[in-house]
Amino acid sequence: MGDAAGEGEARAAVAWLDAAFPEVACSLTPDEDMQVPSAFWAEGSAGVETCLSYQERFGAGMDNKVRAAHLIAFYSHQLSLAAAAIYLYSGRIPDVTGLRFEHYAPPLKAGAVDARRFHFCTQLSEVSASDPGDPERLFHDRFVAHLRPVIALLKRRCGLSLRAQWRLAADSLAGAFLEVGRRCGTEEEAIAQALAIVKRAGSPLHSEALCYERIKATGEGGKELSRTYRMRGGCCLYYRTDGGSYCDSCVLLEPEARRERLRAHLLETARDRTG
Repeated sequence: MGDAAGEGEARAAVAWLDAAFPEVACSLTPDEDMQVPSAFWAEGSAGVETCLSYQERFGAGMDNKVRAAHLIAFYSHQLSLAAAAIYLYSGRIPDVTGLRFEHYAPPLKAGAVDARRFHFCTQLSEVSASDPGDPERLFHDRFVAHLRPVIALLKRRCGLSLRAQWRLAADSLAGAFLEVGRRCGTEEEAIAQALAIVKRAGSPLHSEALCYERIKATGEGGKELSRTYRMRGGCCLYYRTDGGSYCDSCVLLEPEARRERLRAHLLETARDRTG
């Protein structure tokens, strides 16, 4: 990584990620139990089938396209959380060199018995000295290069279009940057960096519908509440599962319907914090 300070920042980012988001794991040193990404995401691999089957825990009656939509959203969100934590903490660009889909013990309140997560091993690099003004370009290019074969495989295996998957990946990245930035106290900076990545001209991540919006509501005692939400550009197809519905920020909802749902979420979150 070039210098001890940078390595220390990266390790601090990984430790913070482990504490803040235990549903995803990241290491900076190789693990013999991991596979290189190309092997994990190979045609007909056990890893692919296990990951697809795992998505059925989130909804009943999933067909292949719904499973693929959930998997690319699940995988790209976990990848984005790890990458965003490292990037926002240290300015280093992560490159996944090892991968494992592993069991882990979630917080008791989650109620999950057989929870699994992705564990990434990453190598980190600094933004090139010849291009110091556009670190988001390198982040974008590495993120897209990593996901391109995964998305192509899921299209062949499950029939979900490339465009639908890229939109879900962009939503995941934008959401992860928002979550990490909010927890770190750098929300506005994180949003700006995420937009610089997902809104690049000609990028497969680009979607006009994907955006951030500040939602406001009046809570108990007349307290003014506000929170920034990521508005999706893609759809995870959860509404097509048995008893499924639209997510609160789903692109298929009318804008005001989304705002009403998110205002309700904002009020419920405020009550939970004070209750």
